[in-house]
Amino acid sequence: MELFLILVATFAAAFFAVYGFLTLWGRRERIRARFEWAAATEGGSTLLKSPAAASPMQQKVMDWLAYSGGWALKDPERLSQVRIQLIQAGYRHPQALAVFYGIKAVFALLLPLPFLTLYVIQGKLNPGTLALSFALAGMGFLLPNYLLAVRVRTRQNALDRALPDVLDLFVICMEAGLALNAALNKVAEEIRAVYPEFWQELQITAAELRAGIPWDEAFEHLGQRTGVQSIRSMVGLMIQSEKLGASIAQALRNHGDFTRAQRMLRAEEKAAKLPLKMVFPLILCMLPVMLIVTVGPGVLHIIKIFLPLARRSATGM
Repeated sequence: MELFLILVATFAAAFFAVYGFLTLWGRRERIRARFEWAAATEGGSTLLKSPAAASPMQQKVMDWLAYSGGWALKDPERLSQVRIQLIQAGYRHPQALAVFYGIKAVFALLLPLPFLTLYVIQGKLNPGTLALSFALAGMGFLLPNYLLAVRVRTRQNALDRALPDVLDLFVICMEAGLALNAALNKVAEEIRAVYPEFWQELQITAAELRAGIPWDEAFEHLGQRTGVQSIRSMVGLMIQSEKLGASIAQALRNHGDFTRAQRMLRAEEKAAKLPLKMVFPLILCMLPVMLIVTVGPGVLHIIKIFLPLARRSATGM
């Protein structure tokens, strides 16, 4: 057991040492990239370079992971779903798919490594330990999928929470006389510090509009990239209002009120489920403690009284 703890501690120390080295190595490049990004924002452009530019060492690590995950890039039907998830999670690098499968391969190899090393050193390698190692390798292979799903869900929740405020800004800009493209640029500029995820999506949409893509297709791409149902509903409402000749600003105002009402209903639903969710922690955690506090002294008093009587009766017999 002590040897196993030593191996786990060594693995953790090596991991954090490498992570700290990569962080310190890329700090100067990130600071330089931030200064360049700040200088580029002075012109007021909506399409900007990311301030988090990768350092040479990080780029080498990404290239190595992409090379490690190149074995999986042969199934277009399966890869398209993973690519959509990566885009919805905010990872749009050309090598993102290969890096993701490289991470899966690395996790599958590293997770069972301490156990295999321990069993080999102790000479306890048997079919049971091999089965446990294969199970850990499977867990390591599936762990990135779970983390990616959590990342997608977190980002979609952030976009959904930001939508009502973004719609209000759109309504204000369009009712002030701005065209859709100008309103998009203004809204993206205003929400950059508050809702960075939505700002990034509007940034891409503005770039598509400047590239000559029709606004309805650009906003449809926005709904597809995010995967948020409320944003898709907003896009469909805007397109339908344009076809029918209705006011887009009024449609967006109504949709903003609707999304706020939906948010309130979801909060009430969670509040209604809360008592049922609290039953199991109360039964498993609080009830035994309450029984010990209330019944425990009485049980101890009964034992204190009847235990000598039982001993006397046993001795007399």
